[in-house]
Order: sequence, then structure tokens, then C-alpha cells
Amino acid sequence: MEEFIKTLTEQMRCAKARDGVAREMSNHIMDQTEAYEQSGMEHDKAVAMAVRGMGDPVEIGVSMDRIHRPQTDWRMILLTLVLSIAGMICMMPMHPLEEVLFQQGPFMLAGFAVMAAVYFVDYSILGRMGAAIYIIMTILFWIARNCLPVINGRIPAMSILVYLYVPVFAGILYQLRMKGYGAVVMGLVVSGVTCLAVIYFSATFWVVVNIGASMIVMLLAAIGKGMFGKKKKRMTALVAAAVILPMIMLAGRVCTSWRWGSFREMRLKAFFHRDQYRDGAGYIYNVIDDILRNAKFLGTGSTTYGDSLNSVMPMENGLAPLISIYTYGIIVGIVLLILLAALVLRAVKIVYDQKNHLGFLVSMACVMVIFFNCLEGALVNVGLFPYTTALIPFLTYGGSVTLMYAVLIGLLLGVYRYERVYTEETCIDHSGWRMNLKIEKR
Repeated sequence: MEEFIKTLTEQMRCAKARDGVAREMSNHIMDQTEAYEQSGMEHDKAVAMAVRGMGDPVEIGVSMDRIHRPQTDWRMILLTLVLSIAGMICMMPMHPLEEVLFQQGPFMLAGFAVMAAVYFVDYSILGRMGAAIYIIMTILFWIARNCLPVINGRIPAMSILVYLYVPVFAGILYQLRMKGYGAVVMGLVVSGVTCLAVIYFSATFWVVVNIGASMIVMLLAAIGKGMFGKKKKRMTALVAAAVILPMIMLAGRVCTSWRWGSFREMRLKAFFHRDQYRDGAGYIYNVIDDILRNAKFLGTGSTTYGDSLNSVMPMENGLAPLISIYTYGIIVGIVLLILLAALVLRAVKIVYDQKNHLGFLVSMACVMVIFFNCLEGALVNVGLFPYTTALIPFLTYGGSVTLMYAVLIGLLLGVYRYERVYTEETCIDHSGWRMNLKIEKR
């Protein structure tokens, strides 16, 4: 039997799949051996008969090699390349050409290098060392928070890199699997602690909201998958109570502390009454409306601000799609929207196809960050969301945001890479590795 399995697995090029296939084949042979023994056959003869009944080990190994081998998601890579080039073009009206070519250009190339590095590193390290990576990341963020210069009350890079907490949280959830209510409570605790840490590190409200929402959705998805046990409804109710009650208390605190003429009230009134506050806090919404009304299908639009648009319009990263619509036309904006939607849908497809629990959680973490930032960016650029700097994938200038999305895309590609290698949940325990593989003939 050992020689049969050795010959079979030698035909497989993916070393990560060999142990699982070998164990599955061994179990199948032993089951058949027991059946022969129950009919009165001696053990050695039963084993030989079971092995002979399996067929040619070389042929089976070649078949397993076709099924259980790494694969490359060329569609995601192509989308990434097209969006990177489109992003460079969209940044040109907002930044000097030299900056786009000689600063953002190297950032883009470095992003592809980071993406490739993450792609080739086995993402299962998050399942083995999620908690340790979380602690190390927090220490590094704390050092950076106390060493790097603060600009306008925050460190810009920290407001971006903190999104990496989300895929690390996926690894922590995986480490908590099958631990019942304790796992749910621990997931809630880690989510709360992370939100507090993000408040300190980023000092950006909507970043905290996006990260907190991503973690809660991931926790609910893990419950729905039965990763923590069979009592899904009660666990879901526990999460709902733990999230809704603090939100009600926070809303009450905000309402009771609301002062007439406060900054919060002015921002809210400016968002809903743009004409009334067009010369104050609401001017940005009127500029957005004016650009959208006067944009052309192709070519530069004509606004009521004329040549003074640059002086009233903040040329910031969050408004790259809007500036592109003004500069290049509505059709360009529609193309950008289609490309971003294709990116999100492709990422969702990777999540949907995952049978491995860790792959499901890691890919879902990446999708949550991409989706929330794309949605926020789209709403900001059409004036349907309070103005903030949105981190739109590939359309945001800077090295930190490029690095962050490179890591996320690299993880998505890595999960897809091993989709056929780990066809069911990969189990890790203190005694070593244990892998359960479902072998299907295709």
C-alpha cells in the first residue's frame, strides 16, 4: 500500500496536496480492506486485493495532479492591470504629470511586486499565526503612531494601513472555529478592541466604521457557515445584541451632547440643505452637483465656476472619479464604474467558490474592504454621502493605499491559487496538520 500511495503522489506537482490525497487514498484502501476481511479474507491478501482494485497509481496520480494543483486568476490580474493604468490617467488632472509618472508610477510597480510576493506566500499562515500577526501589527502601528509626523491631527498612512487588520481578523476567526459561544464572544471582543485601536491610530471616523462593519459581517458569515457550532440563530442574536445596544447608547450620547451650532450639526445641515449653506460647509456639494449637471459625454465639461474650478474644488484622492468625469467625460466615468464593479464581482466569485473555511474568511475580508471603500467613494463622488476622503482602489494617489490594496489583491489571488488544492476545510490542531480532501472525478 505504501508503494502504491508513494507512486501516486509522486505524479502530483503540488506538494501541499500530496499529504491530503495520500491520507484519503489510505483511508479508502483500509475501508476496502475491512470489507474483504469481513468476507473471510486474510489481512495481507485483503490489502493486496484492495490496492489492486484501485487501478494504475500513475494514471490516478496524473488525474489527481490535474485536479489538485495551483491555478492563476488571469481575469483578476488583467482587471488589476487595466485599473492601475486607468488610475494613473485619472490622477493626471489632479496632480502634476511628473508626480504621476515618477512618484505614483514607482508606487504602482512596487504594488505589483508586493502583490506577487503575497500571492506566492501561502495564505494559510494567517490561520496558523493570526493572533501573533495581530499583536505584531499593533506594536508596529503604535511605534509608527508615536514616531511619524502628524498632519491635520492624523497620520495619513495610518488611516490606510489599518485596513490590514481585516484579513488578519479572518485568521483569528479561523483559529476560534468550533469553540462555541466563547468564539463568538472573543470575535466581538477583538472587533471592539480593533475599532478602539483604529480610532487611536487613524483618527478617521469612517475608517473605523468600515473596519468595524467588515469584521461584524465576517463574524456573522462565520456563524452562518457553522464554524463555531450548530446554534447559529442564538449566536447571531448574541452578535446583534452586542452590536445594536452599543449603537443605541452611542446615538443617545450623541443626541444628548448635541449643541446648537456645533460642528456635527453644521455638517449634517450642509449635507441636507446645500443651497442654504453653499457659501459655507455645503459648498462642496454644490460644486459636485454643478460638475455632474454640466458634464459632457466626452471631453471637458463647462461649469459655472469656469477657470476658477481648481480654486474651489479640493483636488483630493476621494474625488478622482468626479474630476475624471469633468475632464474626460461621462463615458469615462461609466467605464471606471464598470471596471470597479467587475473587480468587486470577481472578488465575490472567489469568495463564493471557496470550500475551505480559511480561504472563505480571508477572501471575504478582502472583499469587504474593497466593497465598502468602492461604495463610499461612488456615493461621495455623486454627492449622496457626506464628503470624506475615500480610498477608491487604484484611483487613489499615494504609496500607502497602493500597498494596502496590493496586499488585498495578492491575498485574493492566493486564495484562488489554492482553491483546488484545499477543496474542503483545512484543519490545524496542536498535534500537527490534518487535511480533509474531497476527491471528485472531473
